[in-house]
Amino acid sequence: MMKFIVSSQLLFKNLQNISGIIVTNKSVPIVENILFTMEGMDLLLTATDLETTMTARVALSQAEGSGSLAIPAKLVVETLKTLPDVPVVFTISDEGNVEIVADNARYSLVGFSAEQFPKVPEMNDAKTFSMPVQHLCNAIGKTNFATGTTDVRPVMGGIFCQIEPERVIFVATDGHRMVKYENKCSDTGLTESMILPKKPLLQLKNVLQSMEGDVRIDFNASQVAFTMQSLTMVSKLIEGRYPNYASVIPKNNTNSMRVDRLTMLQKLRNIAMYSNQATHQVRLSITEKELTLSAEDHALASKAVVSMPCQYEGEDMNIGFSSKFLQEFLSNLDTPEVLFSLSHATGPGLLFPVCENPEEASEDILMLAMPVMLNTDN
Repeated sequence: MMKFIVSSQLLFKNLQNISGIIVTNKSVPIVENILFTMEGMDLLLTATDLETTMTARVALSQAEGSGSLAIPAKLVVETLKTLPDVPVVFTISDEGNVEIVADNARYSLVGFSAEQFPKVPEMNDAKTFSMPVQHLCNAIGKTNFATGTTDVRPVMGGIFCQIEPERVIFVATDGHRMVKYENKCSDTGLTESMILPKKPLLQLKNVLQSMEGDVRIDFNASQVAFTMQSLTMVSKLIEGRYPNYASVIPKNNTNSMRVDRLTMLQKLRNIAMYSNQATHQVRLSITEKELTLSAEDHALASKAVVSMPCQYEGEDMNIGFSSKFLQEFLSNLDTPEVLFSLSHATGPGLLFPVCENPEEASEDILMLAMPVMLNTDN
């Protein structure tokens, strides 16, 4: 028999952190449970979807016995969700019957043998580096939206992580746009690379963004593990060769435009509904001091034109981009101003945040969008 007492809110928070990866699985229903394992005065919680495993260690107020049992995730999470912050008493019989007592209420449910639960994968021959938790969250948040679908090229559905001795680079692309995030304060001492799966990274970001400190990252040829405080996530890496992203970044974009980020974002949102819903094309007509944005849909005979000030150095230009891509780019930056670096109407456009002290910044962001062919009858 096992018996333990734990804070309801502490247990709920940790269950909530790891249960986000759980999915309905009719062929392997055991993964719809969370494995409870008593280890002395600690409770180890484990959740998995077979591709990713998350574990959390929770300190117990009192504990008797030891062992493991898989408990239905939805049932226990929803039960604890309704409770105030009170002590909860779990009593687990040798037969797998679970009794939960809290706040003058009693709940009974049945668990499943721990033998049925998938084993936590081991990290053999792992290499290790660390980076600030906030920088990892930024890397995920500022790249994940630019990933592609996994139907044709699975590697495009992941985020490429390039580890260099004094920096870590994260890249996402779908073939039409690309985001490159560089963290310059990670002293890794390594030269490696891996392709990280998107879904577990988003779950990790949701959990980590309320934490502070460094995240330890262990990886080998097939797996990666992220450890922060009492939480660990282990996930399979995506196999394959990532596209040579550096080769598509233009080096000769001599025209530069500086604009207010939020003003441009608001203008794009204002006219986006007038664009062709297949291409989402918006025309940028740029002169020395003015940017004119226009969108139209010939089939619906609709058109919208707005203007805003800009600071532009270069030849007057007309270039088309997807308004959807531009809105996502601008929404995922946080500086007051942004810089567009352009070459000509058919060349890739680059977008950078404008930092007050770029030489002191620990993070660099580059966003690239392929142009959309302009309608010649405009």
